[in-house]
Amino acid sequence: MTEQRSLTDAQARVLSFVAGQIRSTGRSPSLREIQAEFRYGSPHTALFHVNNLVEAGYLRRQAGHRGLQLVESAGIRLAGIVAAGPPIEAIEDREERIDLSGFSDENHFALRVRGESMIEEAIADGDMVVVRKQETCTDGDLVVARIGDEATLKRFYREPDKRRIRLQPANSSMEPIFCRAEDVAIEGIVVGVVRLMGNR
Repeated sequence: MTEQRSLTDAQARVLSFVAGQIRSTGRSPSLREIQAEFRYGSPHTALFHVNNLVEAGYLRRQAGHRGLQLVESAGIRLAGIVAAGPPIEAIEDREERIDLSGFSDENHFALRVRGESMIEEAIADGDMVVVRKQETCTDGDLVVARIGDEATLKRFYREPDKRRIRLQPANSSMEPIFCRAEDVAIEGIVVGVVRLMGNR
């Protein structure tokens, strides 16, 4: 199998959309459907990302305008549970894996969500998030942040004085978490959400 390279945020979103369409409908989306999903100005932008995903080893092409296929992988590790609410102690389960073709352990891991702090972004209790491993992020990124031995799923923002971090929930009934910048470590950025119906 072609060695899979790291993806940009845009490539990861396109891959997640293509994979979701293949799993839910049994066929890949067309370039125009990818264009419409991400509101690109031209199908050429969709083609650019698809070409990069093929070159990077995540997709392969067959004949036809719906000829995209996922490159099979052994799935990624379900590393444990992350809080969508107050931070909880990170729980690791290194044996369980989920079948997510196109993602590899080298660059990604998955976490099961506990809590409802991100429900306004359609991330519910029991969902799984796919996380790209990295230690840096920018304002507005959806991150898995570690505070001491605890981890939480939130939007990341630096306060104006740069010495304090705001971890923002997507639930209007919940308050943000404020931390000193030196107390927060970024485990990765969320690039996909997986919902298994009936497994709540």
